[in-house]
Amino acid sequence: MTFQKILERTLRYFVAFFIFVYGAAKPLQFGNKNGFPDKLVSELTGMELMWSFFGYTKTLPIIIGIIQVSGALLLLSQRTKIIGALLLIPVMINIVLFDVFYQVKTGATVNAIVFLSVLLILLIFEHRKMIQVFKIMTTKTKKDPNRIILFIISALLASTLFFVYTYLQRQ
Repeated sequence: MTFQKILERTLRYFVAFFIFVYGAAKPLQFGNKNGFPDKLVSELTGMELMWSFFGYTKTLPIIIGIIQVSGALLLLSQRTKIIGALLLIPVMINIVLFDVFYQVKTGATVNAIVFLSVLLILLIFEHRKMIQVFKIMTTKTKKDPNRIILFIISALLASTLFFVYTYLQRQ
């Protein structure tokens, strides 16, 4: 077993454990309105405002928690680790951005940045597979001789749907 394999597996388990715990705790973390309901919005700090926003409903934190727990579990398997990392990276980017712009405590922000960095490193370890997938997704296929007609029909139908949908919203 090579050093890279040991390092990669160690990093996967490390980040999976922490993200699993954070994801599983989401309903508790935002469940009690966090003690800020009696303050005016103008009196809240950025972190209090964010906590109040996420604490308004349990549904959104639960959804975020389910995504985090699912991604963490996917990281544990060699076969699903890339899917887990790709699932978690947008969530962690969002968390880092919220932490930075709403001035969440430094420790939490550093943790989120570390976990995001580890996820990106895990994808770097899989760069060959990522390049293969990118090549498959961007490879030009044989041009369909009916592509112009297909484009026109699809554009007309999409435009019609747009106008009908907009009209129905006004009713």
